[in-house]
Amino acid sequence: MDDKIVADLHTHTENSDGTYSVEELIKAAKEKGLKSIGITDHDIVNGLFNVEALSKKYNIEIIKGIEMSCNLNGKDVHILGYGLNIEDDDFKKELIRIKKIREERNDKIIEKLNKLKLNVTLDELKTIAKGDIISKAHFADLMIKKGYVYTKGDAFKNYLGKSGLVFVEKKNYKPIDAVKTLKANGALISLAHPKLIGANDNEIEKLIIDLKEFGLEGLEVNYYSFDKKDKEKYIKLANKYNLIITGGSDFHGENRVNVTLGETGLNEKEYLEFKKSLKNK
Repeated sequence: MDDKIVADLHTHTENSDGTYSVEELIKAAKEKGLKSIGITDHDIVNGLFNVEALSKKYNIEIIKGIEMSCNLNGKDVHILGYGLNIEDDDFKKELIRIKKIREERNDKIIEKLNKLKLNVTLDELKTIAKGDIISKAHFADLMIKKGYVYTKGDAFKNYLGKSGLVFVEKKNYKPIDAVKTLKANGALISLAHPKLIGANDNEIEKLIIDLKEFGLEGLEVNYYSFDKKDKEKYIKLANKYNLIITGGSDFHGENRVNVTLGETGLNEKEYLEFKKSLKNK
């Protein structure tokens, strides 16, 4: 079987926490020889409104997607949606609500940093973030720029990460809520990078069972940091619960320098199965 990657279904642009513009990302995907690319910015669809013209320009299929950031029992859980209806008013309203949750958290992080005499402002963060979403990656970039830390790793380890001095838990947004939202939108729904949720395989399986009841249809089996054993394990889970295999590099441009666009994703057979499921939505 030809294992050549033809589709990278997990990428980010400058509209969330990536560093490439939408066109730069699509052009790079074409240069990599990909047939298709899924654009899955965090909690935002701003980069998806004019992709049809870019699809024609570069002769590459573009899957309109999103990665919704959730939390469950103190753990991060991300839900991918594909084939979005970006004109759905209810969906737009939900994204506005989620953006406000993120903004509330960012205000608290700014307050905590300032108490430590690591002064940052919202206006400064807006000059770092090219899109409408301000993420912790943008905080890290600003902290480096101002000389508070040397690397992004330092920023997350010492300040922004779960054990950091300014960590703020995002207001509860449960995976089931994201699945319900995407189901109502008509999207194909996949659980992102299950291994990153935690090491307890029983918890992951229970989460899959719970989410499948509300519309989960896929599992991200192929992910840049997964080894062969990981993939075999998640293929078994996908088969057990009749889930579509999804996969991608989680490319963020310069914000994740150890990841190459198109190095992980779907081969031809997997992509055809994915497309079949997407078409049947």
